[in-house]
Amino acid sequence: MSRAAKHRPLIGVSASVHDFGDYSGVGVHRPVLEAGGLPVALPQLVDAIEPVLDVLDAIVLAHGRDIHPARYGQEPHALLAATEPQRDAFELALVSAALDRGLPVLGMCRGVQLLNVALGGTLVQDVSLVAAGHPSDPGWARWKEVEAASVAGLPVPPHPRHEISIASDSLLARALGTTAIEVSSFHHQAIDRVGDGLEVVARSASDGLPEAVEMPGRPVLAVQWELQEEWRIDPRFVAVFDWFVDAAR
Repeated sequence: MSRAAKHRPLIGVSASVHDFGDYSGVGVHRPVLEAGGLPVALPQLVDAIEPVLDVLDAIVLAHGRDIHPARYGQEPHALLAATEPQRDAFELALVSAALDRGLPVLGMCRGVQLLNVALGGTLVQDVSLVAAGHPSDPGWARWKEVEAASVAGLPVPPHPRHEISIASDSLLARALGTTAIEVSSFHHQAIDRVGDGLEVVARSASDGLPEAVEMPGRPVLAVQWELQEEWRIDPRFVAVFDWFVDAAR
């Protein structure tokens, strides 16, 4: 049976309503759909979480603004970027409820940071504070070019990348079929103290910053980079979406 002919699991996508324009309804949703899932945008309403999870098969924690540092016991640093407190409150409750139900969870960019904070971890408010040479994209200048290309269905332009090393026994390594790969460098924050139950399964090859986490024995994977920005020109991350949709199915 072809992938398109199989049952499409319903996958809730939690993404920012700020800054991203049309990309908010395209970037993450398109690869989920192509992998055989049916993506739906989630409302940022705590009261909706339980009824929404009654019908969902999995959730995606997508890109967005910084998590407010009060959520992990810190004061804002001068390098903190814009935050979205309403989304923080919604997603922290969403993650707790989804994990209680055993639902598959896929996080990327802000998503890995949110998952970490939800499980009691902390963040570095800007990577320059711990790794001055870590590649990044200040002001999202290159990211905006990627957004525009993705919405238009065009190949994404060159942008900052760095290499990561991946634990050989991880879900991520099995999905990618490799233990080393280059990933996008659009993020400006990173995991500091790792949350309860999470295991770091990938790190930056140059400075050791955490790049991916999993929950051993559970269908939970979150990465520091943007998985979806490769979709149109590079098949390397297709297998991650395939794994996720299969887990949801």
